[in-house]
Amino acid sequence: MVSAEPAERLRAMAARVRGNPDLIGRLEADPAAALREHPELEREFRAYLERFGDRCLDELKLESPTLTDQPELLARTVAQLARAPESPASEAEARRRAAEARALGQLSGWRRRVFAYVLREARARVRGRENLRFERTRVFGEARRLFRAMGQRLRAMGRLEHEDDVFYLTVEEILGYAEGTAVSLDLRGLAALRKAEFERHRAEGEPPRRFRSLGSVYEAEPVGQEAEGQGAELRRGLACSPGRVRGGVRVILDPRAARLEEPAVLVAPRTDPGWILVLPLARGLIVERGSLLSHSAIVARELGIPCVVGLDGATRWLRDGDEVELDGSAGTVRLLKAGVSP
Repeated sequence: MVSAEPAERLRAMAARVRGNPDLIGRLEADPAAALREHPELEREFRAYLERFGDRCLDELKLESPTLTDQPELLARTVAQLARAPESPASEAEARRRAAEARALGQLSGWRRRVFAYVLREARARVRGRENLRFERTRVFGEARRLFRAMGQRLRAMGRLEHEDDVFYLTVEEILGYAEGTAVSLDLRGLAALRKAEFERHRAEGEPPRRFRSLGSVYEAEPVGQEAEGQGAELRRGLACSPGRVRGGVRVILDPRAARLEEPAVLVAPRTDPGWILVLPLARGLIVERGSLLSHSAIVARELGIPCVVGLDGATRWLRDGDEVELDGSAGTVRLLKAGVSP
């Protein structure tokens, strides 16, 4: 499945450099030079970017920088994986086969045939869904390059301060300027206005998943957060990938800034394909939002790690260094010991 392929390729590159501390350090300090000196690794690296370079955090936002824009993130991930202990081969496929055999063993006749048909079709449709989402990512990548080229033109003409400011304009404003039908020629001013407004909203933080609003949605009215209704030591979400693990917690809000020295139970507000840079180092996964068919759930099942999604407030409840027991079969997370963040 294409959603798991990036993790497999990352592990293969990490295996190539594991045991070479000098190369690992150079991948973090000067990846371009390190790759030039190791042609086989460079070929794998370039092949990864060629296929998955458009995958990034918030990849359906055209303004998001991709791995092609920031290849140093990929090099750093390979170095982090190489430093971590080599993980044993995933037992996910063996568990799937065993579960399928148990289910078929309890059925007979037409029930057995119906189950086998539904299982086969479900697997094919999930695989097709993930492959289609990947192709959508590639289409967005082409659109991103197209609009960035427009931004370069507008910057060269003095209409924008930076080429990426084009993402603060609407499609109608960009095309209107090109066609001579623009309502305003001050594209620089429009972009600056929206950029300032965007920064104000970003400083406010993310609203809770459930809240009470007052007045128009455009007004900055206060909101009241609904009670989460969960216990202090045991909370329940949606079980998405089976297995039970105990370990230290690492809360990650932005995978691009995360530096993982060893495998941990990762806690995140949400995930998308851009999170594949940190998922290979996850012992387990706890996500505030998601469903059985969300990206985090599918990748966790492919990697064979326990996963619970839909656990509201997880990033506020847990802190780096906490020790938890994650049960991906029951959908529970138990706080065993509160840690002290460094």
